[in-house]
Amino acid sequence: MDFDSLLKYQFVYFLLGLGFNVLNGIHLSRGGKQYSPTPPKIGGTTMTLYGLSLLLGVYKQMTAYKACMVLFILVLGVFAVGNNLRNFGKMQKLYLSPITYIAGTGMNTFGMVLNAMALTF
Repeated sequence: MDFDSLLKYQFVYFLLGLGFNVLNGIHLSRGGKQYSPTPPKIGGTTMTLYGLSLLLGVYKQMTAYKACMVLFILVLGVFAVGNNLRNFGKMQKLYLSPITYIAGTGMNTFGMVLNAMALTF
């Protein structure tokens, strides 16, 4: 995969993650159960910072871009995917449904893989 294609996939991940958190916030504001244990403001802020970091790749600021990707691999690995895997046994209590659990875990795993691939450029 070339770098421009990777960036497109990273922007897709950014939009999916941001959308997940926006919908989670709307659902909560209407009295619904939270999609996942991550508060939507924290998840949305993290995804916004991620999206901004992608601009470094767009402008070919590769050292800063790769540094951000390492940071997001750690953040996603520990706080997103890691928490999801640790919470598997508490899925019914902490997540809206198994679908939101799978969606959140899948999206963030996808993001981690893309970020790892970014380090090869």
